Amino acid sequence: MVSDKTLIVRIMSTAVRPSLIEITPHTTRPSALPDHVYAVLKQRILSCTLPPNQRLVEKNLCDELRVSRTPLREALNRLSHEELVSFQPHAGYRVAAITTEGFRNLIELRAIVEPQAAALAAQRATAEDIAELRARASQPHDPSNDRSFIEYCRANSRFHLCVVRCARNPMLENIVMSALDMYQRPTYLRIGRQMDPTNPTAKHHTIVDAIERHDDAAAQAAMYQHVRGGGDRILEALKEAHYP
Repeated sequence: MVSDKTLIVRIMSTAVRPSLIEITPHTTRPSALPDHVYAVLKQRILSCTLPPNQRLVEKNLCDELRVSRTPLREALNRLSHEELVSFQPHAGYRVAAITTEGFRNLIELRAIVEPQAAALAAQRATAEDIAELRARASQPHDPSNDRSFIEYCRANSRFHLCVVRCARNPMLENIVMSALDMYQRPTYLRIGRQMDPTNPTAKHHTIVDAIERHDDAAAQAAMYQHVRGGGDRILEALKEAHYP
């Protein structure tokens, strides 16, 4: 993976928060220092480089990132609003926990929003949109290799974002982007990983087939089955690992 110091946020639009998959390598540090700190910390939290529940020691982070407490606290406040960190009086900030209840809520959110986005995509997608979806649908990977799996996670999120962007609704895009960022945290910890690399590719092509036919009901059903299937697999793995 690239060094934290080479990461920046590519802002897609003012309506959409930067996603983990939108943090890309760059050689120039952003002029807005809090944005840089926010991007680095967000990437670490979402990829579990900063593990769930870990206490964030401000002095240590300031020393490591070579910043003062002002931009650090601004970044931490933004992450707090996104529920990626929590603040406890007299104890400071801590990385958000992963819980079965929280993950169940996340599955339910995705199962409501993404199938409807797929239905809208079937109504509104252009030929160019469908070509991009088709190109992103196939995602071979080695689930036993962490680097390969990280690339798969990013590619998977890009496919799902590509679907929702076909709906031409920035508010839907914002919701799906935030949900996707949170959704893959357990898998970075090797909890509930998809061990059959052919499965997501097949499911993605089924979704694209329905969108290409402009069959909104079929697109909605295919996306629902895909989201619920993957989500239930991870949820069961969290329970087996005794997450609260």
